Amino acid sequence: MSEFDFGARRASEFHHRGFWTLFAERHPQERDRLARRGPWFWQRGMPDFALVLSMYAAPAQNHVGVFFGRNEKFGATQVWSRLKPYQPAIEARLKLRPEQSSQGLGINSMWRVNCYAEDNWPAMADWMVTEASRIERAVVAVLGQG
Repeated sequence: MSEFDFGARRASEFHHRGFWTLFAERHPQERDRLARRGPWFWQRGMPDFALVLSMYAAPAQNHVGVFFGRNEKFGATQVWSRLKPYQPAIEARLKLRPEQSSQGLGINSMWRVNCYAEDNWPAMADWMVTEASRIERAVVAVLGQG
């Protein structure tokens, strides 16, 4: 394998514990808002709206992203259908280009990045928190203060 061979890698090669540890160290305020987490995601609760924002890493697809996830404890069920009437107004505030979101994930944002490169991790963590906050502000602006 040459130094320029960018062959496909398996998601299992991503050191998710190390990434989420760095995420929590860089953004300790997220611990207070933690709804749930797993190897690939961290959910920020928005209890006033019965919503959770899922920040996730998809290393095999070379991207990270933020979308509204499901969490029964927070009442975050049927989220996409609940937000559908407000989606155009929320997305207008986000001003995302088509390549910055994934079709079929409702209101979402994604960033293409090499997740395996650990020197990208600080920027990935910062982007997730910044983007989750942008989406949260857009929802609050459109839906009101809860």
